[in-house]
Amino acid sequence: MATDSKRYTVPTDEDWEPGSDNQVLKNYLGIKSREDIEAIEEQELERTELELLDIFNKDHQFTVADICNMHELWLGDIYPSADKFRTVMMSKAGFPFAAPSRIEPLMQEFEEKYLAKYTPCHYSEIDALAHALEVVHSELVIIHPFREGNGRTARLLADLMAMQAKKAPLNYSSIQTQNLPEFENYIQSIHAGFEGNYKTIEGIFKKLLEEST
Repeated sequence: MATDSKRYTVPTDEDWEPGSDNQVLKNYLGIKSREDIEAIEEQELERTELELLDIFNKDHQFTVADICNMHELWLGDIYPSADKFRTVMMSKAGFPFAAPSRIEPLMQEFEEKYLAKYTPCHYSEIDALAHALEVVHSELVIIHPFREGNGRTARLLADLMAMQAKKAPLNYSSIQTQNLPEFENYIQSIHAGFEGNYKTIEGIFKKLLEEST
């Protein structure tokens, strides 16, 4: 887990892969095509989820270390930056994520305030479960601790929490980038969560739970 979070220059392992036209992060495989790296990421994501379902049980209380380990298990053979907190500023659609110098204290607060409260996730009522999932998901995505794979890491965690509540892994196809209107609504709901308004994202997770049963 990264501790040197005050640097704002881009270290070698967070820089772009040479020849990728700033489309692919530095990777062990020397891949320069965004399409090729995304295919490998998805393949590794499927493997990782299956392994994680065997690692964590229904009574596990998740920690920041667990999240970093999930990220490492998924991307550790692809990116040198796997499981390390990012040291560069990042934003999406004009929304700035946490400054690098704030990531470590924010992740500690995330563990104490949200992971300790909502995991293990034993909610049986769908509204309560949707609320737990969306709060944890939104808060983690807003921090955006890693250089790559933040949303998908947050989804892995949501799936593990759903498993603890005796639910199936969620089907996220309705909020993938290919489904642009729903994806944009999802992104806006994350931004609303930054202001403490979880209503929209809670509705999204309730729908995902209903579609995944």
